[in-house]
Amino acid sequence: MQIIDRSQWERNEIFTFFSRFEYPFYSVTLPVDVTPVRQFAQENQLSFYHLMIWLCTKAVNRVPALRMRVRGEEVVLLDRTDPSFTAMRQGESLFRIITLPWVDCPLTFCADARRADAAQDAFIKENDTDGLIYFSCTPWFDFTALTNEHALDKDDTVPRLAWGRWYEEKGRWWVHLSVEVNHRLVDGLHIGRMKEALDAEIAALEHRPTAL
Repeated sequence: MQIIDRSQWERNEIFTFFSRFEYPFYSVTLPVDVTPVRQFAQENQLSFYHLMIWLCTKAVNRVPALRMRVRGEEVVLLDRTDPSFTAMRQGESLFRIITLPWVDCPLTFCADARRADAAQDAFIKENDTDGLIYFSCTPWFDFTALTNEHALDKDDTVPRLAWGRWYEEKGRWWVHLSVEVNHRLVDGLHIGRMKEALDAEIAALEHRPTAL
């Protein structure tokens, strides 16, 4: 972790400006081509949801602004953030929240997520920290906009990502990805860089091995 020297931080004026707002949060929804994700998940018998969490976590971590957090009077840059995601077993109607460390191999991560999902009965097990990314999904329907619940705490700088049911368009499969961030730390430029990183990681699935 690195503590940001705000006196030398090029973003400090923007940070100070948006710090005056009681609600400095905003969200955007982006179309994402997930055709390679569906194919890789099917070939390896993986959960599409878990694989998307792995991909998005990797993309978020590639953008330093999305790893920044406000802690009291300090702004810090985390070395890494991990996913915390909702989960619902087939045939159930109540969800749980599962938190896992991100690992470099998608096959290993998806296996870890599957085991954690099967083993956890409590609604939430891990203590909440700001070193996370919050994930959710609405597989029952697509959406073109989404809002998230949170306390009106302008120091809440945890990114929130969600997507809806996939849809087909001209032979490709897509999801709408919602990204909610705190404008004190994250601009549209940074979300654009995350989207570029996500597209690159999705494309790279074609070159990954298909067995542990």
